[in-house]
Amino acid sequence: MKLTFIHDHVFLKFKGNYYSTGKLTYKQLSGYFKYANEIEVIARFKNVDYDPGDALLSTGMNITVHGVDGPLSTRGVIYRSKLIALITSIIAKTDFVISRLPSELGLLGDRVAKTLHKPILHEMVASPFDCLWYRGDFFAKIYAPILSIRIKQALLKASYVIYVTKNYLQHSYPTNGRSIGISDARVDATTNNKKPINPKKIRLGVIGNPAVKLKGIESLSKLMEKVTDVNIELQIVGGNLTSPLELKMNENKKIKQVGFISSKLEMASWFKQIDIYIQPSFTEGLPRSLVEAMSFGIPCIGSNVGGIPEIVHSNYLFKPGNVEELISLIYKLVSSENEYSILMEHSINKAKEFSLNLDNEREQFMNEFLQVELK
Repeated sequence: MKLTFIHDHVFLKFKGNYYSTGKLTYKQLSGYFKYANEIEVIARFKNVDYDPGDALLSTGMNITVHGVDGPLSTRGVIYRSKLIALITSIIAKTDFVISRLPSELGLLGDRVAKTLHKPILHEMVASPFDCLWYRGDFFAKIYAPILSIRIKQALLKASYVIYVTKNYLQHSYPTNGRSIGISDARVDATTNNKKPINPKKIRLGVIGNPAVKLKGIESLSKLMEKVTDVNIELQIVGGNLTSPLELKMNENKKIKQVGFISSKLEMASWFKQIDIYIQPSFTEGLPRSLVEAMSFGIPCIGSNVGGIPEIVHSNYLFKPGNVEELISLIYKLVSSENEYSILMEHSINKAKEFSLNLDNEREQFMNEFLQVELK
């Protein structure tokens, strides 16, 4: 059985191999081996002149990555017919397709799969409107409602859809087909490290690339400039430490930029020293990093967007970009042992919802899709 997976993910290409700094490493892609013994991946890429490391490798036995130009890039527009021909040739030899949305390649894959009468399942992981609107540039704001309509039309006609949220994406981008709301985040809630907050030094944590405006990390940078009466330190995991925001934050001694962490043990060690985890994004599906923080019993504060309100305590949500509101929530949390304890318990209980049992639900849904669509 052969699967074609298609998405706008940008892989790093080095000496013929593809690497992922996101969620599509070989280990992560191999989860689809439950349903196919060979996987063809179609996605964007960029060449790099350094070795990203084996931990980020995406290509390997029975997994092939086809790096292509983005459909809206200059080359993608000029050579669009060749791009479609390549996608068609790959999908024609496959048994079924998984299109991860929102993505331009995913929409192309949807069209080609239907033309070739290939079964297709859609994974809906984020709001296309929010992703473009909050990106910041003029073109993105103009195109946001257009892409949103295109994604809505694709999902309405879809036969099977997996949403990463329980309610948010389903409400905004519904389908007339079969669907399930299930996150791909899996954690062990027994790893929690319940501990009282240390008022002498409070460590705030966030995972994300500061160069990506959608992650809202600039809000935390402003927070660190304004809060002077509480001894706090901000630790950031992610990024390449070269963007203008990261260079600016280097000047603040209370901001520690950790960079990328690939080791699971090192990641666990980092979580265990964090007192409060903050998800300040302008848009999200259901962030894995937030669930992971909760599995360590860390009190969490999040922006009121996407699937974040589905897991963060309702009293600790703030409008994205509203630094003053975020500061007041931090003060509220650190000034009360009872509040801190309540949020620790909330995190632990919420993390338990993301156990391995979810894999069984997803597997049942996938097997239904295969049985019905491949008959």
